[in-house]
Amino acid sequence: MSSPAAHTAEKFPRPKGGSRDPRRFLWRLTAATGGGMFIDGFVFASVASALAGSAMSREIGVTLTWATLISSSTLVGTFFGGLFLGYLTDRVGRRPMFTIDLSVFLASAVLMLFVTAPWQVMVLGLVMGLAVGADYSIGSPLLAEFAPRARRGNYLGVLEILWNVGYVVAYLIGYLINSLWPSAWNITLAASAVPAVICLMLRHGLPESPRWLMSKGRREEALEVLNESFGAQRAPAAETAQSHGPDAHELDADTADIHAEQAEDTRYSMLFSRDYILRTVFVCTFWICIVLPYFALTFFQPTVLTAIGMGKSALAGALLGTIIALVGAVTGWYLVDKVGRRNILIWPMFGCALALFLVALGHRLPLWAGTACFFGYLFSYGIMSILPGVYPEEVFPTAIRTSGVGLASAASRIGAAIGTFLLPLGLEHLGLGWCMATMGVVSLIGGVTAYAWAPETNGRLLTDTGHRAQRGRRLVAPAPAAEARV
Repeated sequence: MSSPAAHTAEKFPRPKGGSRDPRRFLWRLTAATGGGMFIDGFVFASVASALAGSAMSREIGVTLTWATLISSSTLVGTFFGGLFLGYLTDRVGRRPMFTIDLSVFLASAVLMLFVTAPWQVMVLGLVMGLAVGADYSIGSPLLAEFAPRARRGNYLGVLEILWNVGYVVAYLIGYLINSLWPSAWNITLAASAVPAVICLMLRHGLPESPRWLMSKGRREEALEVLNESFGAQRAPAAETAQSHGPDAHELDADTADIHAEQAEDTRYSMLFSRDYILRTVFVCTFWICIVLPYFALTFFQPTVLTAIGMGKSALAGALLGTIIALVGAVTGWYLVDKVGRRNILIWPMFGCALALFLVALGHRLPLWAGTACFFGYLFSYGIMSILPGVYPEEVFPTAIRTSGVGLASAASRIGAAIGTFLLPLGLEHLGLGWCMATMGVVSLIGGVTAYAWAPETNGRLLTDTGHRAQRGRRLVAPAPAAEARV
């Protein structure tokens, strides 16, 4: 099914204005929203790195219980941030919340320099998690509402790659501090203040989403945003393509699609209505199955790798593992608009399950084989890791888009928090085999769910993919090659 907007793009002239290059605006918006994802990955790795060293535990008395509470606090914060602030963003708009959440995060990061007790680290981690959860439900939907449909997966995938980059950078910083200056663990915890400042500068002056404005009946404001963002009064096709490149033709159709947005009230109950309940269950389930094993295993990577048999090389192996996950994410980004969403969700999910079941064999495998399987899991995870930043943004309509993304993010954080809380206890009391087998079962459930319910949204307009009439695995038919071409 195609939106009427896709066939009537020429009826909607671009707003009057200068000859702005839309690509420049889109990449600035990508950097500003991606900065939030970079910070998200950065703060999780900062906490994991600080806990991996012994200095913080020794100096402020971090016991095993406090370590699990601290590692889970940011995840719990993201749960409440996504659940409540996503809905608030659908009510009051993307732009104001986009700045407030990061300002709160920055203040909390600076305060990490002065912590003297485990409970202070936990409380600040909780507040930072609230801000991160809000940004999850604001940033990627805002970018999705501007991005051209044929390259939407690539634009949104950049955000997830930046999450992995942030994680790798922070883990590297933490590794160096633990090795060269172990008593500076508080700097590891507070280092996320630096990217937060840079990101706030990038976000200054960015506009409100025109789709959100249209959905609230504020048509004139939406046209003004389109004019300021993309400029260029409607020009002949050849001239437009020459000045703005291949994105220009896509922007014609997407601009028309923005005009096609219907004013609609934001009601949280819509997520559980007959029209949207399957999508809500799908995005919550696949996101949980992606992050529950990953967060648990990466928060305690050195412990897991030690259990596999790496010994003193475990901390360096953990750093290598984060890089392998990043390589997987780049691979997924390259494929997402070429092979579609379903293919890079289903098969990597089954790949994760197989790898974890093999790791569960433990010392029955040679060290190199167990290590290779664990790193194989991280690569498969990386491929599909970009999809939490793509699927939820595409399957909900504008009126409840950030609510849906926020709910799915919140659900995933419950799973991730459970995993990070239980894994160290499981390793201590049950051993490596049972823990890895359990994580493999979670990935297997994710693969089966994806095979049954995952729609193909590649190359489709947002009014199509979020339409209430679309249901089931074939919710959206694959885009014809001509439409999806960049």
